[in-house]
Amino acid sequence: MTGRPEIGGGQTLLESPSPAEPLPAIPGYEVLSELGRGGMGVVYRARQLSPSRLVALKLIRDSVLAGPQERGRFQIEAEAAARVQHPNVVAVYDVGSHQGHPYFAMELVEGGSLADQLKGESQPPRDAAALVSVLALAVHSAHEQKIVHRDLKPANILLERSVPTTEVPWTPKIADFGLAKRLDSNSTAWTMDGALLGTASYMAPEQAAGRANEVGPPADIYSLGAILYELLTGRPPFVADSAIGIVEQVLHAEPVRLTQLLANVPADLETICLKCLEKSPAARYADAAELAGDLDRFLSDVSIAASAIDPFERLVRCAARDGYQIGDEIGRGPRSVVYRGLATATKHGVAIKVFHDGALPEASWQPRMQAAAQQWASLSHPQILLPLTIRWWDGRGCVVIDHVPQGDLTTVSRWSIRQSLKVVEQLSEVVGYLHRQGVAHGNIKRTNVLLAPSGIPLLIDLSPIGGLSLLPRAEVDHASVVSRLAPEQIDARDAEPGFATDIYGMGMVLYELLTGRTPFIGETVAEVLEQIRSAEPVAPSTFNSDVSPALDAFCRRCLQKNPARRYFRVYDVTARLKALQNDQHGKTVRRRKPM
Repeated sequence: MTGRPEIGGGQTLLESPSPAEPLPAIPGYEVLSELGRGGMGVVYRARQLSPSRLVALKLIRDSVLAGPQERGRFQIEAEAAARVQHPNVVAVYDVGSHQGHPYFAMELVEGGSLADQLKGESQPPRDAAALVSVLALAVHSAHEQKIVHRDLKPANILLERSVPTTEVPWTPKIADFGLAKRLDSNSTAWTMDGALLGTASYMAPEQAAGRANEVGPPADIYSLGAILYELLTGRPPFVADSAIGIVEQVLHAEPVRLTQLLANVPADLETICLKCLEKSPAARYADAAELAGDLDRFLSDVSIAASAIDPFERLVRCAARDGYQIGDEIGRGPRSVVYRGLATATKHGVAIKVFHDGALPEASWQPRMQAAAQQWASLSHPQILLPLTIRWWDGRGCVVIDHVPQGDLTTVSRWSIRQSLKVVEQLSEVVGYLHRQGVAHGNIKRTNVLLAPSGIPLLIDLSPIGGLSLLPRAEVDHASVVSRLAPEQIDARDAEPGFATDIYGMGMVLYELLTGRTPFIGETVAEVLEQIRSAEPVAPSTFNSDVSPALDAFCRRCLQKNPARRYFRVYDVTARLKALQNDQHGKTVRRRKPM
């Protein structure tokens, strides 16, 4: 019925009965057996003699641990539980003391706990909503009596078997007021600020931070939200290998949206649950009755009062907790959006690339990040912008890099042939460095080449976080994505990119700088893919009469279908680009509309 406060998951707190200790003798009671024990209390199955009924009899443990603080808490528990009179709260029948040992008798509930019932399994959404609605009204009754429970969790929700005629097989009853706080007295006398009491997976941030004086009714609303979350998903809002890890998440992380764990969770229930789990007490429901009302509205198929948090707002919150401010959008692709940002601590400008929800599951993201860290450890080049940090925010992969205000190669509207050759030559030297380190970029394109203030190119978006490596083959549905794929990437999307793919990418960049268009254009993705597989690219000179036959030939070789027929080494590409520059006279390339 009760147990010691702890930092941990949601396991039942009572230990197995101890056969070594004799049963106590309490006047007015026949003690039958020990039910279990916690840190400071022992619960017995007993018969109250008058009136004659079975009860759960809780005594404080007779040990050196039962000092003034523990006795004070035991007294608060007994008084708090006795004060709350509600059919969904375990009733207290008697409070007393025998030979200096305090005890209280309470309703015996023998159906087990909600934790026993769940066993890591999600429950039907309507059943979950109905259960938490009942609990919320019971909690509201406690709050009206100036009692805050502070340890609501599945292990402290006992289940009483219902009569066969009812639809619900059991009735929930809130138990264990061992951490209860009386709002109309100095019940925090035994709970100093900084003390961390409760169960980590279900405690509100203000409680997890040890701010005892700030813990009020909103903390119980948070716990009800955590219970609802577990009912709907089969797991608490935050999961970690240690209690400290859970506390860190409670304080600083956003819970994973329920629909990311189970797609069939109704959107309104997700909204209700996440409102309960807001970090700020003021952002939660005003009281537990309001929570019950929204759950009842959901059950009645009418509009709920709570509003869903805007996805962008959730993203901003996640970034802020990691020390970044998200600003205006500065770029967008088929699978990601780039925002201007700021590192809060250093006031350093950054760019934050956010992959769209569903672009890559978290289970795939983590292995990619580990592979990326190993790959990047060997890289050190002033023209390669490696991520400052990589995060998983609100169900989306996010990459933070230094912000380069000059933009990428697409932001310059006019290029001379000499400028085009020069920038690709400089790019080839960076790619050559990568290849000497055994690294292929795998996604070279104009938007992945930024321009430093001096005009030199900066390479970003290395595999395995590059855009192409993140796109499952079935999701490639944008011509703008596939039009820059090398032929070998079409039918072997899962293969690691090779050096020849980077040479193709540099040829593609130069072709677009010279002509203002990609070599392969079609109305559908299928048409573009077929051109990449089988059609020869139209010579750049067709669209730009200033392009020489030698430059046509260079582009044609870089864009060969067979990787073996392209330039063998980046060194050869660099040397040829330098030679071509000597043949040019700085003619200006004016962009033409795609044909």
